[in-house]
Amino acid sequence: AVAWPRATVAMMAKSKSMPMMDAKEHLQGMVGNVDFDPLGLSTPENIKWMREAELKHGRMAQLAWAGYVAVDLGLRFPGEKYAGLTSLSAHDATVGYELFLLLLLVGTFETIGGKQIYDMQMSGANREAGDFGFDPLMLLKSPNAEKYKLAELTHGRAAMIAFSGVVTHSALPDAFGYGKATFPYF
Repeated sequence: AVAWPRATVAMMAKSKSMPMMDAKEHLQGMVGNVDFDPLGLSTPENIKWMREAELKHGRMAQLAWAGYVAVDLGLRFPGEKYAGLTSLSAHDATVGYELFLLLLLVGTFETIGGKQIYDMQMSGANREAGDFGFDPLMLLKSPNAEKYKLAELTHGRAAMIAFSGVVTHSALPDAFGYGKATFPYF
């Protein structure tokens, strides 16, 4: 009898979140990875940039939710113009000068941070996504650093959904006559 060599087939690992799909190799080892990329938007070339964007949006959403609710709880800028505003009506009331200044401020910070992101993406700089060297509590140097990174990512993901929900819910009274436009919104 002749023994024929068997061909070996390399099986890719299956996704944790969608077992019918293969886990992408470039996602392995990333904090918060559950192998969820059903549209195939991430590539090995853009994954750092995408994680940077996810962290930035998560941080902004956490601040946005807190600020949105704080205004509806009564925290306002001094002045008659801002006294009767709710979070939902603040956009239309400040659409001129104030939003221009905000755009200028955010644009300045984006420009400053853009160099670090570009270097990380293009030259392979040894910088983790979202790390701007600001860690006053030294959490990233503690033995629980991975736990803190996962918590930030998870809370940011939850905040992005929460902010969408709070804005939608505060718009319901004007649109459908249901609920309340200020906190607690029901």
